Amino acid sequence: MVLTIIKSPGLFIYKSRYTLLIVCFSHLLHPYYGIDAQPEGSRAHGIISLTNIEFIPNRVKIGVGDTLTFVNKDKFDHDVYIVRTANLNEVLFPATTIPSGGSTKVIIEEEGLFNLYCTIHGGMIGKITTTGSFELTEEEKQRAARKKVLPPIVKAGEELFWGTAQCYQCHKIGDRGDALRGPSLSDIGFRARIRAGILGLGSATEYLVQSILEPQAHVVEGYTNAMPKVYQPPVDLHEEELKAVVTYLQSQGGNVDTWEINIDRQKLDTEPSMNPFRNGDPQRGETVFKDAGCNSCHIVGDQKAVSPGPELTEIGAYRNWTWLAESVIDPNAEIGANWKNADVYLKIGEMVTGILRKNTDEEIKLLVSQDHLRTFSGDEIERVEIDESTKMPNYRFLTFEQISDLISYLQTLRGDTK
Repeated sequence: MVLTIIKSPGLFIYKSRYTLLIVCFSHLLHPYYGIDAQPEGSRAHGIISLTNIEFIPNRVKIGVGDTLTFVNKDKFDHDVYIVRTANLNEVLFPATTIPSGGSTKVIIEEEGLFNLYCTIHGGMIGKITTTGSFELTEEEKQRAARKKVLPPIVKAGEELFWGTAQCYQCHKIGDRGDALRGPSLSDIGFRARIRAGILGLGSATEYLVQSILEPQAHVVEGYTNAMPKVYQPPVDLHEEELKAVVTYLQSQGGNVDTWEINIDRQKLDTEPSMNPFRNGDPQRGETVFKDAGCNSCHIVGDQKAVSPGPELTEIGAYRNWTWLAESVIDPNAEIGANWKNADVYLKIGEMVTGILRKNTDEEIKLLVSQDHLRTFSGDEIERVEIDESTKMPNYRFLTFEQISDLISYLQTLRGDTK
């Protein structure tokens, strides 16, 4: 598609043979408001909030020529990318970054059904229709159903992703997995192509390989650099296993091409750092775990916990000694995106403390115990105070021997603890 960009102060006009998009950018003085109620020349005006890594609303019916305003209410960058649902290669609006507190106005002069993405955050998707229907025509459905048969290596990669590679511990695809520590990887094969272009990389595959071999290279907005090097212990994937995982990620909306996958063997040969806690005793470490009160917040196997904290039943299968030691000695060094504490003050005079799981103008969700999630509507809330530090104490008061024992115990937790 040939794209012409005409620039003038405060206004970008995108023109192509498919469509015309007029986009106005504004950086708001207030992070949530300050957008003109009705831009001149448009028939209607709708606001889509980018909040809590969601488009709200995420299904929008508009007419041809109507205006949509995207407002970023999160504390980190998002982008907006719009393509035709029936042909994902037909780009109506290139990926455009919206900083925290910023907004973008779009007029879509085209009839059809369109997919809306944030290419930075997986699973952040929506639909826009100017036809009144969110369904494809029968002809479009038939075209979409003609998919290529995937090579066997993709199945091998899928089994690794949901098995020994432990990717599901931090990531989700669709409704499977856990995205409490890492971003969703839904549509990552499709989004990787867009991210690669933005970052100046050669291909989507290069982006995927770099993200695995160099986890710190492309940390997604709103998340921390917590991904382990999966080619080192305890995950310890070899070259062919890494290639299989990459093909599985390619298959999530992208093109599977094993020839494009270039694994740096020299990097794979890098020796992990020496573990100074390697002589710890796991049995003594289990006693330290209980005596120090770790089991009051952390579930291990069938053991129950009272206060909310990450489950540790399989922690030894995907976390190395470095991460475990840092978590024990300096728990504030890396706090998972979905493990931040908050105090919610209600208008009735009550204050509720818990782990913040959702924070939007319309709704707050707090995990107040391991199995109790409380939900509050925006109308009930006076204010929310978020604590950027963890409630977990540091255990520097433990002796070196006790820390060694505790880490050795945590390394034995691989999912078979009862």
